[in-house]
Amino acid sequence: MERSGLSVLLLLLLGITAAAAPAGAGPERRAAGKERRAQFASWDEVNVIAHGLLQLGHGLKEHVDRTKGQMRELGSRLSAHNRASGDPSPRGFLLRGPWEPQGLPRAGGFTWLFLHLLQSLMDAQNLRIEELLQKIKQQQYKLDKQNLQIKSLQSKVSSGAGPTRSALGCSSMLQPAAREVGLGLPQDCHQLFLAGQQSSGVFQVQPAGSQPFKVYCDMTTEGGWTVIQRRTDGSVDFDQLWDAYKNGFGDLRGDFWLGLEKMHRLIQEGRFNLLIELEDWEGNSQVIQFVFSLGGESTAYTLSLLGPLSGELENAIGDFRQLPFSTRDRDHDLKADTNCAKHLSGGWWFSTCGHANLNGKYFRSIPRQRHERKQGIFWKTWKGRYYPLKSTTMKIQPAALEAEP
Repeated sequence: MERSGLSVLLLLLLGITAAAAPAGAGPERRAAGKERRAQFASWDEVNVIAHGLLQLGHGLKEHVDRTKGQMRELGSRLSAHNRASGDPSPRGFLLRGPWEPQGLPRAGGFTWLFLHLLQSLMDAQNLRIEELLQKIKQQQYKLDKQNLQIKSLQSKVSSGAGPTRSALGCSSMLQPAAREVGLGLPQDCHQLFLAGQQSSGVFQVQPAGSQPFKVYCDMTTEGGWTVIQRRTDGSVDFDQLWDAYKNGFGDLRGDFWLGLEKMHRLIQEGRFNLLIELEDWEGNSQVIQFVFSLGGESTAYTLSLLGPLSGELENAIGDFRQLPFSTRDRDHDLKADTNCAKHLSGGWWFSTCGHANLNGKYFRSIPRQRHERKQGIFWKTWKGRYYPLKSTTMKIQPAALEAEP
C-alpha cells in the first residue's frame, strides 16, 4: 500500500510541477527562455529530445499500469479479508451508518474507499498520459517527415540538380534522402514519397528483414501508395495456384498480383490502410478503404480487419474479422462444403464464396450465362455478385498517416 501511495504521489508531484513551472517562472528565467528559443537546435538535438519524451511517456504509462495492477491486487486481498471476516461486500458496509456496527470495522470500509479513489485517480492519469503519448508520436512523425525532406533538398543542392526520371530510369531511381540518412533502399512507397519523390512508377523497396523487390508506387497528394493488385484489361490470368499467389505474377506496369509474401514483408504485422478502387463498364467508380493487418504463410496470410470500412459501399468482405487466403489447391475458406476458389475463380480471402472476389475471371463483356458471371470480378454490395467489374486496383499505405492532423 505504501509503494502504491508513493507512486501516486510521485505522479501528482510531476503533474503539479509541470503545470506550475511556467506560471512561477521569474523574469530572469523568462528572459533566458526567450534567448534559448532564439537559437536554432540541430536536428540531432531535436531528435534526441523527441525520442526522450516518447520514452518518458512510455515509462510513465508503464508505471501507471504497474501501480494500477498493485491497486487491483490490494483490492482483491481486502475483499478476501472482508469475506473471511463475515462481510462479503465492503461497498455494502459503506452504505451503512456508523451507528450500525455489524460486519467489518470502519477502517475496512474507509480502506476500500481510499483504494477506489486512488484507482479512479490512476485511471485519469493513465488517460492523460495516453493522450500525451499520441501527441508526441504525431510530433515525431512530423519531425521525421521534415528531416527526410531537408535531406533530399540538401542532396539536390550539393549535386547541382536532383536525379531525373529519364536519366536514371523509373525502375532504378532511388531517393537521395534515403541514402543520406543511411536507410539504403526505401521500405515502401510512402517512405519514398517522404523523401521527395512525387512521380508514380516502378521502384525498388526493401522492407526490414527482407530482400529487395520491385513495386509500383502510386504517388498522390495523400502520400505514396504501394499497389498490390491491378486489373485493367484481362491480359493476365488470375486463375493461379497457391505458389503463384504467394510469389506474385503479372506486369507491374499492367495487370499484376504483387504476391502475398511481399505484402506480408511490407506490412510486417502492422496496421495499414487498404484502398480498393472499383470501376464498372458504364464508367462509374467506387472506393473502399479500411485498416488491416496481414499474417504470414503460417496463418495462410490471414487478413484481419482492424476498423470499419469507409466509403459509400457496405462491407462485402463478410461478417468475419479474420479471413485466411484460399486458392484451388489450398482451401482455407469458411464454407465447409465448398471450395470457393474452385467454385468461383482465382485466389482470395473468401468467407462463404458470395461476398467479394477481385481476383476472378476477367470478362471484356458481360456474359449472358449467370453461372459464368459469378466467376468474374465482383463486389456484392455495389453491383451484386453477378456483375463482373471492368477494373480494380488495390493499394496500401501505413495507417499511421491518419494520426497526422
